[in-house]
Amino acid sequence: MDLKEKLVNIIRSENPKDPFTDVRLAKMLSTTRETVTMLRKELSMGNSRERRKPYLKKAIEELFRQSSKMTVAEATKRLMERGFDISRHVVEELLRETGIPAPVEEACVRDTVNPFQALVGCHGSLEKPVNQAKSAILYPPFGLPTLIIGESGVGKTQFAECMYNFARQKQVIADDRPFIVFNCADYGDNPQLLLSLLYGYKKGAFTGADSDTEGLVEQAHNGVLFLDEIHRLPPKGQEILFSILDRGQFRRLGETKDERRVNIIFIGATTENIESSLLLSFRRRIPMIISIPSLQQRSFLEKVEIIYDFFQQECNRVNEKVFVEAKVIEILSLKRFGGNIGQLKSTIQVICARAFMKYIGKNEEFISIGYEDVLETNTMQQDFALEDVNVVKVRKYIQDMMFIPFLNNKASFIKHMQEGSYSLPEDFYRQMEQKYKELTKFNMDSREVEEILWSFIINKFNNLELSGNTKSKYVSLNELVNIVDKDIIELVKELRLQLIQERLYHDVNESIFTHLAIHLEETVKRIRLKQQIININLPKIKQDFSREYQLAVQFAGQLATRKQLDLVEDEIGFIAMYIKAAIEKKPFENRVSVVVVSHGRIATEIVTVVKELLGVQFPVAIDMPLNEAPSIIYEKIIGISQIIDEGKGILFLVDMGSLTNVGKIVTDKLAIPTRTLDRVDLVTVIEAVRKASIPENELDEIYSSLLKSRYNYPVLTINEPARPLALVAVCLTGEGTACHIRRLLEEKYPGVTVFQVGAMDEQLKNKLVEIQQNYQILALIGTINPEIEGLHFIVYEPGMAKAGIRELDYVLAAQQVDELAGFSKDDLIVFESDARSQKELIEVMCLLMINKGYVRKEFLESVFRREAIAPTFMKGGIAFPHGDSLAVHKSAIVVARLKQPIIWGSGPVEMACLPAFKVNDKKMVKGILRPFLKMQLIDSLKQSKNMLELKETLYREMRSSS
Repeated sequence: MDLKEKLVNIIRSENPKDPFTDVRLAKMLSTTRETVTMLRKELSMGNSRERRKPYLKKAIEELFRQSSKMTVAEATKRLMERGFDISRHVVEELLRETGIPAPVEEACVRDTVNPFQALVGCHGSLEKPVNQAKSAILYPPFGLPTLIIGESGVGKTQFAECMYNFARQKQVIADDRPFIVFNCADYGDNPQLLLSLLYGYKKGAFTGADSDTEGLVEQAHNGVLFLDEIHRLPPKGQEILFSILDRGQFRRLGETKDERRVNIIFIGATTENIESSLLLSFRRRIPMIISIPSLQQRSFLEKVEIIYDFFQQECNRVNEKVFVEAKVIEILSLKRFGGNIGQLKSTIQVICARAFMKYIGKNEEFISIGYEDVLETNTMQQDFALEDVNVVKVRKYIQDMMFIPFLNNKASFIKHMQEGSYSLPEDFYRQMEQKYKELTKFNMDSREVEEILWSFIINKFNNLELSGNTKSKYVSLNELVNIVDKDIIELVKELRLQLIQERLYHDVNESIFTHLAIHLEETVKRIRLKQQIININLPKIKQDFSREYQLAVQFAGQLATRKQLDLVEDEIGFIAMYIKAAIEKKPFENRVSVVVVSHGRIATEIVTVVKELLGVQFPVAIDMPLNEAPSIIYEKIIGISQIIDEGKGILFLVDMGSLTNVGKIVTDKLAIPTRTLDRVDLVTVIEAVRKASIPENELDEIYSSLLKSRYNYPVLTINEPARPLALVAVCLTGEGTACHIRRLLEEKYPGVTVFQVGAMDEQLKNKLVEIQQNYQILALIGTINPEIEGLHFIVYEPGMAKAGIRELDYVLAAQQVDELAGFSKDDLIVFESDARSQKELIEVMCLLMINKGYVRKEFLESVFRREAIAPTFMKGGIAFPHGDSLAVHKSAIVVARLKQPIIWGSGPVEMACLPAFKVNDKKMVKGILRPFLKMQLIDSLKQSKNMLELKETLYREMRSSS
């Protein structure tokens, strides 16, 4: 049986109330979603929604024949009981298609929901403008003329639309009265046309005026007239307008006798200074001036909420689940947008379009948007400055987010922001999908298809500057004469010319030759100092980059002759890697990240020079004010590390003291591999960045090479398992001062074992290894640094006994975690949930944990997989769905009590508990889950009158069992 016959048989046997999606069909047939879609088209079969639609439509018509006054919520519940897996939004859409009158609940919603609730910040930065707007609309007899001022893109049009909806809600204007929108800038260069459109004209008023024509003012009678960019209205137009505002009368162009009467609520908007752009006589007739703050003036929390709203809008538009990594939200929230909310929205649309392009044709359950999607669209500007932002505050509010279509949709009568120059067409994603299908017919490979689709996206955003100059700025070879030998520069120039002439690549990477020149300058010094050069990748380079290696051999011969020295094979391998990087134009690859941290402004100054010199953008500088506590800097570094880590770890270059511990803290908090080198100087940073620029170089390889160039003592690598904590007191002999330090540390940190050693002890290394067999050494503290790699050294100071060690206090505090801390938050309790199906409840519970950072996005799918094997229904009417421990960041549990029982496997449930435990949290599993075996507890939870009572009952039992 071929694939097409199998597909037909599966579709014929499916449940028509819950048909298989293309993704599910692809998994069942062990093929791609693209193939399934293509076969369906050939068989003239619709997708899952289309195949379900006739059955659902028939069921809806039957329901409303039985009761014409049924609400959408009630209809959705009844349909779920019949086996349909749907949302209220789907029901609303089909009601419109079938022509069934809107249910009564919508009128109720409109009467109770404040239209200004659609605005993020209506109780924050927009509270004053909202109150002004309400006053303007309610002022008798027909509102006050209003002018909205603010920068381009702040949302003036959306604000005006909310005013219109508020006027309808309060019956200031009738429901059927219009909201007329006119942008004066569209016709600013043609004043005659602008005035004729706005006020209408009499037949014969000008050439082409063939009949009497009414203007927008008359169309807005008894409604709202909104004039955007009103400063482009010529003086004559302003004069006519203030006649309307004064007396409610005007004449069309060309009329001289009778005046026309009109009754309108007038709202204007401008980005300009009204003192200089509007007539004084006109300004006097506008009593209400409302100023909308720029995006930069909004609170950080509001900006994050705006970002979430825009992602939800795109999720609704594409009608697919969308997962957004916290890093993406973080970048968008830290970035300054000159075009305000409009540009922010446009940027999010570009990112979503890029991610959707990759999603098409893949067997994925949702669209995933990660850090790389932001980089590929060049959304993060080159001057993106993290050190000026309170990253601690950023991290408090941002988590990975899963968006589900229409899950958080606003009331239907509240419209989203008007489509403008920054907006995509409504069917944009469908256009992309269609283009993808067309391109795949021509047997093009995936990269070609992706490039064409990306061009399509760029064209759609032709009025949005995505990248400016897409090539990174680099320093020319001629500018290296002060730091690189001129013979080396000339040889590298010749190599560059040779690569271009041999047309190994049309567009060589110019910045790589700068890196190569600096590398060779260092190489010559090492060879003359008889220092060893080791390239552990040499066999792989010779095999995989044979052509580049042969070019490197030729180049090495020229260098050896010119500089009178011998180059070993290992060094030739390094040169081959540079040649490969110069001629291979490939997509961005993950590399080791480099962070420079120092007191004062040393870090910024060094990184600025390195970026100019090497033509790179990825090093990050973090300046530490001398009066700022290390714990604050650690929080900032943790936040930044989440953004810059590309999966290969972070190399920290720090200057001194408390900063030497940053790498360990980042690794402990984020599980990101790190290395820390306590040295900040220009040469070291150049070397680190140059090595990190080559994707093939690994973190430990870069770190070791930098370390070996600095120290002559043996390198001791220590892996620190989860053992009891220990400190080591050090002085020259191991007696005297070390003994004093030990007593002080034991008094200050009673829960930590303290050892004392001497820096001159020949067995020092062996003693430390022996200690590490039973303890985790946090740091060496003393008067002399024995320079043991892998162990942090802290200089002892006399005041340490009273003040303690700030960085050590920070690490020890992180160890003291309440085992039930993740279970004491109200946001992990769902009280009186109105979920109507098992699937809907699982999604709501999983979303809580995903969006709060407890689990990864894969957790949701793992819960559905386990429930498909055997529903976790337990006696007492309680369900215990659970997922894969490997997808858990931090153990937690969501407890939900339902308004109405739902069917779960073999019976109805009134409560559900969704645990998410890390593999090693055995004690926590015992303390948290054991109470649920008691029927008495389950009965108490069911009878709880409110969330507080349920929470207190639950946690009292948990703590008594832990």
